[in-house]
Amino acid sequence: MKKLTGFIGAAVALAVLSGCTAYDRAESFVTQPVVKDVKKGMTRDQVRQVAGPASTEITMVHARGTCQTYVLGERDGKPQTYFVSYNDTGRVMNYGFQSCKEYDTDPQANQ
Repeated sequence: MKKLTGFIGAAVALAVLSGCTAYDRAESFVTQPVVKDVKKGMTRDQVRQVAGPASTEITMVHARGTCQTYVLGERDGKPQTYFVSYNDTGRVMNYGFQSCKEYDTDPQANQ
């Protein structure tokens, strides 16, 4: 019984510690201005004032409008990207932790 309790305790401790590491990495990206301050409805100029220039910008193929990708840093040796998409009037429609290319995918491709 003591072995089982010890094993469970070790598993819980390991899970807690690994969660802290992932949280610390995510925390560093969440504090960046493009992530914490950009909101839906903002203009392109407002986003640029808050977040600075984007790394890339594309006209979307499968969605309307344009999309800007920001590189926030690296995570596990890969660039951590964040997209901000704009509607036809230049207002923020959506944003999230992926690139514009990943965001602008064909919704019927997996069907």
